[in-house]
Order: sequence, then structure tokens, then C-alpha cells
Amino acid sequence: MNTTFEIQGFDSISQEALDSMQISIIESEGNRRTILWDNVAYHILIKSFDYELKTAVINVDGFDFNLKMNEPLDHLIAQLGFLKASKHSVKDIRSPMPGLVVSIYVEPGQSVEEGDKLIGLEAMKMENMLKSPGVGIVKNINVACGDTVEKNALLIELE
Repeated sequence: MNTTFEIQGFDSISQEALDSMQISIIESEGNRRTILWDNVAYHILIKSFDYELKTAVINVDGFDFNLKMNEPLDHLIAQLGFLKASKHSVKDIRSPMPGLVVSIYVEPGQSVEEGDKLIGLEAMKMENMLKSPGVGIVKNINVACGDTVEKNALLIELE
């Protein structure tokens, strides 16, 4: 399986098909690009990019597009059915390591989407961001800022 790109509202496109389209970047500055495709210049603004979720929001000549990259491992995980199970089965957010709760980004009753920030946990002088594994509603928060937690401590309950 090859790397594919999903563009909201359009068919997926493979890396090979994209490479064969002979698209050239003719200008690049910060989060702006100008590309040339089929002798037409397109102005692109990269509005957001999430490396962990492999998603981006771009604006092409005034139109927004949501993109998602799926690498071969992502396709294999989906084919094996692991995505369906993990999205609906995780209801408890537990501490992956001992640490200090330095920030809480949600409150009970709040709706969360996959990838939303939940808690900042400091461990070994580094802040680790715990994010939502899927869609849900915060049922209960079992810690407060400044609390020290052990590995596997129940931090947040989702429903």
C-alpha cells in the first residue's frame, strides 16, 4: 500500500499520482507557497498542520481544504480494524508516567474531538501533552493543576 492523501470533498490521491502531475513550487515564503500546475499558478496558504495526526488545512486561491496523509502503516492499521476499536474503547485517560499536572485544558461536560489537548503533564522537566484519543464528552476530571500523579493514575473520564 502506498502513501495517499485525502482531500475533503474529493477522491484520495496517491503519492505516485501526485508525483506524476509535475507540480512545481515556484515561490515559498513562511507558510505561503505558489505552485505551477498545468501552466497555471496557484497561491496556497498553509493555515494549520498537525504532524501527529498528519492533517492540514490549506487555502488555495481563497478556498479551504482539509487534508489527511495516510502512510502504508496507517492503511495496515485501518485494514486490521485497530482504528475502529481504539476510537470507541478508550474512556479513561491515564497517566503514561509519573509526573506533575501543570495544565488542564478541558472541563466536565465539554465535548472533545480526536487530538484535542486534555492535560499537560510535566515529567523529567519536559511537558507532555495528553490528547484526546477520540470523540467524547468529559465526564470527570480526577486531578487538579499542581497534583503529582503516579504512572497509570486515572486523570480524566470520557463518555
